[in-house]
Amino acid sequence: MEIKVNKFIIDNKEYNITINSKDITGIYTNNIERIKKLLNFKYPLTGDIYIDNKRLTDDNVNYYQCRVSIVETYKPIAFIKTVLDYMNYIIVSKNLQIKKPNKKIIDSLKIVGLDDRYLLQEFNTLSNSEKELIQIAMSLLSNPEIIILTNQFIKLDLNNQKKIYMLLTRLKEQYNKVIIFLTNDANILYKYCSKCIIIKNDKVLIEENTKNIYSKIELLKRHKVSIPEIVDFTYKARKLKKVKLEYHQDIRDIIKDIYKHI
Repeated sequence: MEIKVNKFIIDNKEYNITINSKDITGIYTNNIERIKKLLNFKYPLTGDIYIDNKRLTDDNVNYYQCRVSIVETYKPIAFIKTVLDYMNYIIVSKNLQIKKPNKKIIDSLKIVGLDDRYLLQEFNTLSNSEKELIQIAMSLLSNPEIIILTNQFIKLDLNNQKKIYMLLTRLKEQYNKVIIFLTNDANILYKYCSKCIIIKNDKVLIEENTKNIYSKIELLKRHKVSIPEIVDFTYKARKLKKVKLEYHQDIRDIIKDIYKHI
């Protein structure tokens, strides 16, 4: 699937971006809510959005809105206790038309690597990684083609980040889902997204392969875009030692490079 946004106007700002299912796409933005609404097709159609070369119109936008699912951050609700309560709440509140809801709930849990024993657990007793997996399972209840995650990795340690990343990669490759990260955390974008779109001051600054983007340090610094810690370390080492170190995503590769050149 490919999503092309051409001259789409939001609050007098124009956006032109392309997202596809080949990549896990990261969007760096300080206005997550605005971009989330754009990608959820919630704004009036003031520009052109094409999905697989089919233009969104007032006649078909509702269909495509139903193909988008946002992995929300967990917010406690007084009358909801268990995982099953929460998943049934999602089905009812979003008016999902599911023939066999219990089967769909269990199947969604299985996709994220959990079994039905979780259904009767109280949501508040789960670990952060379990909550994240169940939030993703809930996002799958509507059979979405586009899954949007907003700052989901903040409370996860590195091992659980990698676990979730492997799940998202499988959803992309096995189920052909479009995976989109919306965040202002450059470290997450650099580690887990193959393509990035940098939006600064409500304008698309650059849209490219992630590694290429974060090799353009001077451009990013000039526009006050956050730099991943590992990239900033390499940049400073290059300047200090006057050697051409490669930009790597793994610190072990940087250490090997340093031993090789210094």
